[in-house]
Amino acid sequence: MAEDFNQAVFELTYLYKRYRRTILAVVVGLVLLSVLKSAVYSVNTEERGVILRFGRHVRTTDPGLHLKYPWPIEQRINVPTEQVRILEFGFATMEAGRVTRYRAPTSEDKRVAEMLTGDLNLAHVEWIVQYRIADPYKFLFRIGGDANPFRSVEDTLRDAAEAVMRRLVGDVSVDEVLTFGRDRIAGDAKRLLQGIVDRFDCGINVVTVKLQSVAPPDPVKDAFDSVNRARQNKERVVNEARGERNQLIPAKRGERDRAIAEAEGYRERVVRTAMGRANAFLSQLAEYEKAPEITRTRLYLEAMESLLGAVEQKTVIDESVRGVLPLLDLGGPGVAPAGGRGGDQQ
Repeated sequence: MAEDFNQAVFELTYLYKRYRRTILAVVVGLVLLSVLKSAVYSVNTEERGVILRFGRHVRTTDPGLHLKYPWPIEQRINVPTEQVRILEFGFATMEAGRVTRYRAPTSEDKRVAEMLTGDLNLAHVEWIVQYRIADPYKFLFRIGGDANPFRSVEDTLRDAAEAVMRRLVGDVSVDEVLTFGRDRIAGDAKRLLQGIVDRFDCGINVVTVKLQSVAPPDPVKDAFDSVNRARQNKERVVNEARGERNQLIPAKRGERDRAIAEAEGYRERVVRTAMGRANAFLSQLAEYEKAPEITRTRLYLEAMESLLGAVEQKTVIDESVRGVLPLLDLGGPGVAPAGGRGGDQQ
């Protein structure tokens, strides 16, 4: 046994001495290749590279091919700064697609989602928070507590988002949470949450906060649904009434304006007619004052012309006829004279 071991050592020693240069060249080549591999690195388009020299941040690099000191002098960490990450509250998505599959709600999901409103009612609120990494260095090192920076930052963001949402929901009524106040609550939550993470200086931007599902608790869900249906019916009736009002009011206003225009036209016509008659009378009066007899005769003739012009049948009696009583047959078409004693004209 000892002779075999000695023989093996002798053969290895012989091979090393014979191929020493080759072995050294191979070892040096492997070392150089390892150094070159650790000195050259690439950063994808959606990432930023954070370079640490002996554990201290020295620079942040943009996408592309770069050089650095080999490990262990410098270390590189790629951070996905362009990726929008999503945090879900009160529910969890198992598979996203045309038909999204959700995980069965757990006790923790129910605890997060159930909130007390300002009018002391319970509401089941599910929401999401979308964020993007704005500063890779701050994201990696401002918040500690875990070896995984994503877990540390997201745990902090979850606590802050839950505190903000409970505060906002606790300031409004349950009706506002369920109906018209959802967009305002989401906008206020985004603003307040961004203020909190800015104070933490953790290098992230809140993209959006969206209320995913808002519903009353299961024991009173039917009653709330009835109230919502009644509210919707009320809004429908109000909208129909407003539509009818918008149709009737313009039509009535048009009729009013037309009647006013007609009245103003009639008033203008009457005034002008009266003014014309008054001016004509004044003109006649001036002429009458100049020649009363002539003007009186002319007015008489004009009046008689107007009156006789409207009569279809006329009978003219000569004043010189004496002794014969003219008779006017009112029942016949003409005049039939008859004899009698003389007398005046009738």
